[in-house]
Amino acid sequence: MCSLGDDYENNEEKYLPQKNIGLDNCRCNKCRHEKASILLRGKDAYCRNCFLASTNHKFKAILGKSKLIRPYDKVLISFDVGHPSVALLHLIRSGLDLDTPKRLKFIPVVVFIEDRYHLSLDERKEMLRDIQTEVNNFQLKLYFVSLANCLSSENEINISENILNVTELDKAKLSTVVANNANETTKNELLFILKRNVLLKVAKNLDCKFIFTPELSIDIASNLLSNVSLGRGDNISLDTGFCDNRDERVKILRPLRDFDMKEVAFYNVLHHLNPISVRGREVNSNHSVQNLMRDFITKLQSDYPATVTTIVKTGDKLTTQIKDNCDRRCRLCNGTITQRPTELSSEESTNFSKLISNSFRDPTIPVEDRCKSVVEGFTNSPKHEQVYCFSCSKISDYLLDF
Repeated sequence: MCSLGDDYENNEEKYLPQKNIGLDNCRCNKCRHEKASILLRGKDAYCRNCFLASTNHKFKAILGKSKLIRPYDKVLISFDVGHPSVALLHLIRSGLDLDTPKRLKFIPVVVFIEDRYHLSLDERKEMLRDIQTEVNNFQLKLYFVSLANCLSSENEINISENILNVTELDKAKLSTVVANNANETTKNELLFILKRNVLLKVAKNLDCKFIFTPELSIDIASNLLSNVSLGRGDNISLDTGFCDNRDERVKILRPLRDFDMKEVAFYNVLHHLNPISVRGREVNSNHSVQNLMRDFITKLQSDYPATVTTIVKTGDKLTTQIKDNCDRRCRLCNGTITQRPTELSSEESTNFSKLISNSFRDPTIPVEDRCKSVVEGFTNSPKHEQVYCFSCSKISDYLLDF
C-alpha cells in the first residue's frame, strides 16, 4: 500500500493535512485590495463584489460558449425547492434586465413537477403556495404538473397555471407504474427517467426548445459514477454533460454544472434570497447505488476539495463513437442502442456468465460436451430486437404497463 503521508503524522492528524486559509486579514484573490468575506474550496477568498461578478460571468459564459440558444427562444426552467433553483431564477432574472451588459434574450417559463409524496397533504399544499409566491417574485410564468397524474394517463400532460389539487391518492398511483418489489436503486432510476420524460413532454407542449435543470457539480459527479455502476456508459456524455441532445426537438441544458452548493448558497445570502425548505426524504446511503455514490463523493470532497471538479472534468472527456443515424433508441430513456461488434462485448459476456450460472449441470455428461452445448446454444439462440438499452433492460421488468 502507498505510505504517502506517514511522515507527516502530527498528534491526531495523519496523512497530508489540509491547507485551509482563514479570512482574518485576508485580501480578495481577484481585486487584491478589498478584504475577503467569502472563502471557497478552503483557499479561494473573494470580496462581495468580486464574488458576485465572478458568479454572473461564469453563468453567462457557460451559456454563451455553447451558442445554442437564439434570441426569443422559449426555455423551460425546471424548478425545485432549495438553493440551486432560486439562484438559477435570480441569475436568469438579472440577465434579462435591460441594464445588464450582454443580457439574456430568451423567453423563460418555469415548471414545477410535484412529486413530494413523502410529505403530508397539508405540507404539500403549503409547499405549492410558497413556490407560487417565490416564483412570482421573479416575475416569471409558472406552471404546475403532477407527476402521478402524468404517469397514470396515456400520453397526456395536464399543465396547470394554478396550484394543483393534490390528494392522498397521488402516492398510490405510483404503485400502478413502478412495481412494489423494486429496490431503492431501481426506483430512483425509474423515477429519474420518468420525470425527465415528463419534462420533455411539458417542453414540447409549451413549445420550448430548451430545458434548464438546476443540477450542480456534486449532482453531475454522483450521476457520473452511478451511471458507470449501472451500465449507462454509452450515455455518460448525455447524462452528465452540459447539453443532452438525445431528443430531436428539445435539448436539456445544465447551466449550473460548474457551481457547487456553497457558491449558490453564498449567492442567495448576498442577494437576500430565502429559498423555501421542506422536510426531506429519509435517505440511507446503503439502500441505493445513487445515495451511496453521493455520500462517498461528499465525504471525499470534504477532505479533498478538488474531488468533484476532477470527476466532472474527467467525465467531460468520456465519449463514445455513436452514429445517431444508424443506431436505435431506447424505449425508456431514449438513449442510443449501439450496434454490437462482432467480437464478444461486455454485455454479452455478462449474459453468457448468467447463462452458465443458471444452467443445469448433468454429472453424467462430460464437462467438454456440456461446455460445447452451452456455447452452441448461446451462439445459435435467436437474437430478439432490442427495445431497451443495457441498463433499462435490467429495470424494465419493474415498470408496469409501459
